[in-house]
Amino acid sequence: MAVLSPLFWYTGFNQPYQLNTFGDRFFDSRALGLELASFYLAEVLGAALAGWTLDTASTPRAGALRQLAAFGLATSAAYALALSVEVPAARAHWPTCSTPRLQLGEEGVAVPSLAFFLWGLSDSQVQAYAYWLLRQLHSGGDELARAVGFYKMVQSLGWSVGFLLVPSWRLPPLVQNLATAACGALGLALALRELPPARIDSRSSSPLLRVVRIEGERVDESAVESAGGALQQQQQQQQQ
Repeated sequence: MAVLSPLFWYTGFNQPYQLNTFGDRFFDSRALGLELASFYLAEVLGAALAGWTLDTASTPRAGALRQLAAFGLATSAAYALALSVEVPAARAHWPTCSTPRLQLGEEGVAVPSLAFFLWGLSDSQVQAYAYWLLRQLHSGGDELARAVGFYKMVQSLGWSVGFLLVPSWRLPPLVQNLATAACGALGLALALRELPPARIDSRSSSPLLRVVRIEGERVDESAVESAGGALQQQQQQQQQ
């Protein structure tokens, strides 16, 4: 679990910079409302994409690699776009990095808007992956509960520290951008060392919804196992 801590930290540490430091500086109030709607719409799309990516993979490990690659590409693009507008602001007004707030339809609004959308897309992807991975690595019960509790603890700590650093007089926005991107890169790199098994060997590494195919029909595996257990019990009673 310690290896995954930077990734868990990033899921909380990222949004204070993205939504507050970046959003409040580059958009006026009207534009920011639309950008937030775009951000959370992207969150919905990202979660759906993550679910599809993980569910359709041939093995849990293949799904993990595909999902981490998608997260890495979207996040890298978002921070690169944000950096392209943060650098000129930092050169003009250091350390506050102040910049004129853009209105809807104004020239130059496309780049920060695309960064906002990609941040929303990647944020839900990494959070969906984190919950999925915990289920893959832990069998359930107390073990899984402790793992989820640890994840939420580290995430909340990252969130708190992120908001602590939001004021530009505490940490210049350009440095916030680089620090947040670095946390994401570190979390991604270490997550590649904590992948699920290549094959499903036990219930601890199984997906949340397990389905088997019997003669072309989809059957809930839990029902199959219940029927099998009842049949075994009946056979034991007959032998006695």
